[in-house]
Amino acid sequence: MYDLIIRNGIVVDGTGGDAYSADLGVRGDRVAAIGDLKTEKAETEIDARGKYVTPGFIDPHTHADLNVLMIPTMEAHLMQGVTTVVGGNCGHGMAPMSDEIYRSAVSDFDVIFKAHPRYFEVTTLMIEKDKAAKALKELYDIDLDWHSFDEYIDKCNASGMDCNIAPLAGYSAIRGAVMGMDSMREATEEEQAALEEAVRECMEAGAFGISTGMDPMYVPGPFATDEETIRMLKAVKEYDGIFTSHTFNARMDGSGGRMDGYKTMLEQAKAAGVRANVSHVHVLGMGANDDDSLAAAKDTVAYFEEMGSGGLDLSYDVVPSPYSADLTIPYFAFFLKPFVLMSGGRRRLAENLAVPDFRQMVHAVIKAGMYPILDSEQPINYFAVLTVLRHKDSDAVGKTLAQLADERGLHPLDLTMDLFEQDPDMSANVYMLGFPEANAFLSSHSMAMPCSDGFCCTKNSNFQGDPEMPLYPNAMTLSFIPRYILLHGKSRFEDTIRQISGFVAERFGIQDRGVLKEGGFADIVVLDRDKLHSYDMDEDFLKYPEGFDHVIVNGVPVIEAKRHLRTAPGRMLRKKSRDAGYTSPAYV
Repeated sequence: MYDLIIRNGIVVDGTGGDAYSADLGVRGDRVAAIGDLKTEKAETEIDARGKYVTPGFIDPHTHADLNVLMIPTMEAHLMQGVTTVVGGNCGHGMAPMSDEIYRSAVSDFDVIFKAHPRYFEVTTLMIEKDKAAKALKELYDIDLDWHSFDEYIDKCNASGMDCNIAPLAGYSAIRGAVMGMDSMREATEEEQAALEEAVRECMEAGAFGISTGMDPMYVPGPFATDEETIRMLKAVKEYDGIFTSHTFNARMDGSGGRMDGYKTMLEQAKAAGVRANVSHVHVLGMGANDDDSLAAAKDTVAYFEEMGSGGLDLSYDVVPSPYSADLTIPYFAFFLKPFVLMSGGRRRLAENLAVPDFRQMVHAVIKAGMYPILDSEQPINYFAVLTVLRHKDSDAVGKTLAQLADERGLHPLDLTMDLFEQDPDMSANVYMLGFPEANAFLSSHSMAMPCSDGFCCTKNSNFQGDPEMPLYPNAMTLSFIPRYILLHGKSRFEDTIRQISGFVAERFGIQDRGVLKEGGFADIVVLDRDKLHSYDMDEDFLKYPEGFDHVIVNGVPVIEAKRHLRTAPGRMLRKKSRDAGYTSPAYV
């Protein structure tokens, strides 16, 4: 007697082997049998005739660990067949955590603003822990009562979740826990010893590896020297952990570029002898047209191949769409947030911008350095990277703010205020024409794994809360799996499935998941390939995809005909520790 039998399906097992017809029987959280089970019975049966039965898919790059306590249903991932996500990327993490700093869940602006109210910060990563604790309790009834990585895993598992999370240890979180608010500098030898011990504690607690965030904004990660990072990676290697990194687009001093960031990371990995995975590879800003962008993608992959042939154990993840930013920002008002807040709404700000002395005030605020992201003299600013996507003035659409300012002979800030005054519902975001072919090339390589770069959410989640400046999930958080499968429609289906299941499990050391085998965990998808559809290219793109009929996590059905059953069988996973009796000390 089985708990569940899936009958008559076409099994694609995640190994890359040929598809075959079979029944699949589940007992508890494991696959108990694969074969002819027509004489067997089960409490629950699913007829998969004409459909594919695959392993649950694995998302190698998410930030789900940051807000799983807030949104434990993880619906957006499950609706596309994802049963396990890798969290703790880009150096971010909810643990370890001292009594001094709370490194914010970057998806939740309500918590950030309540704990650290500021008009002139887009967001902040480092908040006083006592204030954050009060905000989390008031907004979500969450007790901020953990310190160690081990305690956070226990906290999440006790709270319950619908999807599995395989956590990395974020090195920025580790640095903040050990060094406190005074972490934006090089570490002393004594501090490095404490940091190494903290890394080991995370690995002993079950971390699958370590991540770093090297872009200047990802404090305090960029302040770690190569020497410090390599020391930590050597400790990770002892546990057969993986090293992932959000590499820098520019160094703290503004020098370098994306290739420099890749080279810095991979030289660190090579020096430590650790397995490496490069985070969300793309070529935005590396080319001005189709040919340049594709050439940049080919140069990037050629460098990765060179490092691989030189002995580095290497892979990378990529968001399989050129049209997806970190979050969906439907209104440009978000980028003018402080002025929207002080005006009381988008339309009221547009009215205020028609008043000369209000505009003078905006200029004065920017000149005083209070909102540098709107200062055209700063090396990193909105004008060069934001392209107008929707506006009443059709001539403005498809051009960056900097291009429009140059064309019209205006200061970029004046140009921006003009556009907003004319249309307070305008939209703009990071976007580059000529990117699709380069993105498809990056997605198709055998080293590549598709990812969402998303958070725990539903299709309706508004991370900002404010309806005047909403922030919704990016389209790929809902649809990166179907987009990747459809992108590779002419490829061998078994190979495509392996890249989103078995290959990811192999790279991250996630045992007994990502493949369908007897004795493996019963993370399973029943997929109707003929009905597969992603809405990410449609006008209403924040919709769940079609074709994912059944999703099973740890032997328990979670999704059935696009209905979320809310059975909460997911787990925060632990990589097997080399010492099961190890106990991490609390960070105090």
